[in-house]
Amino acid sequence: MSSARPPSPPRSSPGTTSRRARLQLWWRNFLPSAAHVNGLELARMVVGAMVVLWLTGLASQTWGQHDHTPWLFAAMGASALLLIGTPSSPMAQPWPVIGGSLLSALAGWVAVLVFPDPLLAAAVAVGLAIMLMVVLRCLHPPGAALAMWMAIQGWHDVSILLNPVALNLVVLVLLATAYNRMTGKRYPAPQHSQKPQAVQPSRASSAHIEGGDLDEALARFNGVLDVSRADLEALLQGASQAAFKRTLGNVRCEDVMSHPVHATRPESSIKDAWSLMQQHRVKALPVVDAAQRVVGIITATDLLNHALTATPAALSSKLKHWVLRKKDAGQLVADLMTAEVSQVGSYDRIVDLIAVFSRAKLHHVPVVTQQGKLVGIISQTDLMREMAAALSLPRDDA
Repeated sequence: MSSARPPSPPRSSPGTTSRRARLQLWWRNFLPSAAHVNGLELARMVVGAMVVLWLTGLASQTWGQHDHTPWLFAAMGASALLLIGTPSSPMAQPWPVIGGSLLSALAGWVAVLVFPDPLLAAAVAVGLAIMLMVVLRCLHPPGAALAMWMAIQGWHDVSILLNPVALNLVVLVLLATAYNRMTGKRYPAPQHSQKPQAVQPSRASSAHIEGGDLDEALARFNGVLDVSRADLEALLQGASQAAFKRTLGNVRCEDVMSHPVHATRPESSIKDAWSLMQQHRVKALPVVDAAQRVVGIITATDLLNHALTATPAALSSKLKHWVLRKKDAGQLVADLMTAEVSQVGSYDRIVDLIAVFSRAKLHHVPVVTQQGKLVGIISQTDLMREMAAALSLPRDDA
C-alpha cells in the first residue's frame, strides 16, 4: 500500500530570489551600524557635553548678558556633540565651528532684514549659510540650524552676533579643547598630511584590507566617525589600489624584461629550437624574421604536446625526448609556432601587463621597440617578482 507523497513547496525562481536579496539589502540601509565606542568613551562624551554646555552658559550669564537675548542658542547642543563626540571630524574643528556658525548667524540676520515672511527668511537663510560655509571651507551643520533660528526669531539687532553667538562659540571651543586634551583626545585634530613624502609601506600595510581588519581597527580607534563604515571601507580600498598603481606606475617593461633575448627563426628545425631552450634554460622562444620583427612564439609546451601526439601514450619521458631529437629533426619551427603573438612596447608600463597576462592566459610576452624589433621578453615570473617587490619595499624612481 503506497502512501501519497506530500506536495513539495514551490521553488522560488532565480529572479525572485535576487529581488528578495536586493530588498533585504535595501532594508538594511535603515538599520544604523553599531557605534564603535565602549562604555568609558560613551561616559566621556556624555559628561563632556554636559560640562562644556553648563560652563558656556555660566560664562554667557556672567559676561555682558542682556535681558532681551538668550544666554545659549539651541544649535550649541549640536556643536557640543560634534566637539566632544567627534573631535577628529573636519566639521568639529575650530574654524568650522566658529567661522561656520558666525557666518550662518550673519546669513540669518541678513535674511530677516530682506524678507519679512519668517518662513521664506528661514529658507533663504539656510541656503545662504550653506553656500558661505562650503565656499569658505567651514562646513558646520549646526550653523544651518542657527541661521534658521535667527530667521524664525526675527532678530534685527546685530549685537546678537557678538553676544551670545560669538561668546558662546569661543567659550565652547576653548572648553572643548581643554576637555578633549584632558581625556586623551587630540584637538584640534590635524586635517592635512604632516609629511609630503610617502611613508614606506610594509607588506601588512599593502595587503588587501578585509572587513574583519576594518572592524578591528575601528574597535581600537574607539571613537565616533562622521563617515559610514561602507564609505570608509571603499576609501581604504581605493587608496590601497591607488598606492599599488603608484608604486608600479613608473616601472616600464624595459626595466623588467629579460635581455638579451634568445630567439629562433621560422625556418629553424624543432631540434635546434629544443636545443636552444635547453642550453639557455628558457621555456619560450620568440620567432623573428630577418628584420628581427616578431612573427610568432614557440614554447616548451608546444614541443611536448607535439611529442605526445607523435608517440604512443605509454612511452616513457626518455622516448619523448628521443623523438624530439631524432624523428622530428627535420620539422620546422614554423609548423608549430603560435603566429598570433601578444606584444608590448619597451616603454609600456608593467602594471598594464597584468590584464594582458590574465586575459590571454599567457606565460611569456615579447617586448619590442617602436619599430617592432625584438629587444626582450617578460614572463609571468618576472611580473610576479616585480609585484612582490612593490608590495614589500618602495621603488626609487627618478
